[in-house]
Formats: sequence, C-alpha cells, structure tokens
Amino acid sequence: MNVCLKTIFIKSFILFIIPLSSFTLFPQVTSEITLSEKILTQIIDRQHKFFAISNSAKKSNEQELTRHAQDIVAAYESYLSDNPQDVNALILFGKFLRKVGQKEHAVEFFMQADKINPKLAVVKQQLANYLIEKGKPVDAFPYFILTVELDPKEAVYHFHLGNFLFLFQKELIDNGILNKTSVQSFIHRSFKEASRLNPKNFDFQLRFAQSFFDFPESNKEDALKTWEKIGVDFPEKSKLEQDYFRLCRARVLLELNRQKDASNLIHTVSSNSLKEVKEALLIQVRGDQKEASQNLNNKLNNKKQSFFEPNHKHFLPSDPHLERLRKLTNRLVEEKMLSDLKVDAIKANFNQSGEIQIQITKAR
Repeated sequence: MNVCLKTIFIKSFILFIIPLSSFTLFPQVTSEITLSEKILTQIIDRQHKFFAISNSAKKSNEQELTRHAQDIVAAYESYLSDNPQDVNALILFGKFLRKVGQKEHAVEFFMQADKINPKLAVVKQQLANYLIEKGKPVDAFPYFILTVELDPKEAVYHFHLGNFLFLFQKELIDNGILNKTSVQSFIHRSFKEASRLNPKNFDFQLRFAQSFFDFPESNKEDALKTWEKIGVDFPEKSKLEQDYFRLCRARVLLELNRQKDASNLIHTVSSNSLKEVKEALLIQVRGDQKEASQNLNNKLNNKKQSFFEPNHKHFLPSDPHLERLRKLTNRLVEEKMLSDLKVDAIKANFNQSGEIQIQITKAR
C-alpha cells in the first residue's frame, strides 16, 4: 500500500468539510425566524469572519485570533447549554473545531449529534474521518457504508467510499471483510455511482474511468466508451490532459487486442511529460507484454486515484462486522468521548502552513 497516497487521502479527509449550503441549517418554514436561529446565525457569521482573518493579506496577531476563538467557542457553548438537542449546532461546532485542529474535541460533538439522530450521513462521515486519523480504517469502514446508505444520492459520499476502499483494501482483505475481487468490484461500482450522480464533476468522471484499471474483470468496451466520453465532455482540458486520455484509451484498445488502433492513437500523443508512458505502450504494441506491463503500471498509474449500484448490499459486511460498529460506539462512550467541553484557556495561532489553529485547555 502506498503510504504517500494514504497520507494524501487522510489529509484530504481532514480538510473535507461539506459546505453549509449542502444541508438545511434550519427547517423550511414560513413563520418568522426564531431567536435561537438568529443566535446560531450570528455565531456562523463570527466563524466566517474568524476564517477570513487567515485569508487576509495581512494576518492578525495572536491576541486578536485568540479573542475571536474565545468568542466563538463561548458562543457555541452558551447556545448548546440552552439548546442541547440542536443537532445542526452540534455539527457546526464540531466542524469548526475540526477545522482549527481540535479533532479530539470535535468528535465529542459529532458523537452527541449521532446519539440524538443516528441517521445523519454527514455525522457518519465525520466519525469515519476521525477513525482514519486514529489509524483504525477497519473500524471506519461501517461508517462509510452508512454514509451511502443514509444519503445514497450524495455523489461525494460514494466518491470518498471508493477512495477509502482503494487505499485501505489490504486492511479490509486481511481482516476478512472483503476478498480481493469483491473490493476491486466495490471500488469500481462506487466511482461509477459518483460519476452517475454528478456527471459534470471532472474528478468524479476521471476517477471512474481510472477505476476500470483497478478492476481487471471490468467491461473493456465500457471502459473505452468512458475514456472517449471524458475527452468529449471536457474539451477545455489542457493538451497534456487530452494526451493522457488518449493513452488511457490506447491502453484499453490493447486490452481489446486492437493493436493497430492503439498504435495509431499513441502516435497522436506529443506531450513530452508522457513520453515514457507512450514508449511503454508502444512496447506492448510490439508484443513484449512483460516489459510493457511493468513499465506501464509504474508510469501510467503514477497519479491513479482509481461507484456503486442499487444492488450494492451484496457487498455489505456481514453482521459480525456491523456488530463491530456497535461495540466501537460503546467503547468511545466509555472513554468519555461525550464529556462536556469545559474550556479553561484558549490560544490561537497560525501553523507552519499558514492555517489558523487553536489550542484548548480543558478545565479540571
């Protein structure tokens, strides 16, 4: 398993926060906005201003950052003390804490939200993120399954499930949750569903096309059509990207034993950075399969980040593995993950990447 890819994946999950616009913050009612809704809106406004500081040309000093952080944390605590069952507020506070580097505290609020309403995909996603960060990908797997079960029409959940399966397939196989063929098929089906649900998203379409190479038993004719469609649907892509699409089509043509068509297509590629991949494919055209396969897998799949149909329940883990989820949740509760956050001191600063981070010291 590629450690670098896993690191990139984990970091992307840490940074992944669904926009506020992607879920309804308040009920869609015709009556006037309530006082609690006004207060929560004001907190969100403070939060936006806080993060705007990090994007400003002139970064504020630590004292100002600390003051803003204290205001936000205190406002959330005050609001939740009056509205302890407000799931939206719990999620928003958890996301804020996660974004400023306080994932241990953030999970407390996600767990509280999950206890109140266990049918929220966004909460399952955040808990899965936390478990990956803790080095527990097998424990995270049921949470990823639940995200697509609870919100099957959200493309990004399928996309992240596919990435998770691809990067942690060895762990899932070693623990007997899925066999090699099943996990390869599941990866492919997950990216397929993401691409189907959001056909305008280039990343989703590209990853689906790449997933044909992840699953040796996939339909090669469908793979060829998919790669052709990407070139047509995204004509604005650079020459380098278009050449990459052509080489991937050529690779599929070779798998279909259409050497002449593949050769003609390969010779239309002129990007210097793809020269080695081009040569590897030409070796395969000439028939040196062993050398070509080795070169191609090393080069063409270099940036590979290799969706999922209604009958995906066939791939769900067996009951004993879902039982693991229940035991895990109990364990987290026993470890006092749901303890109240009592803030004694808050300090804010910028990390080496220029991102805002706050440190929270819990009062004894």
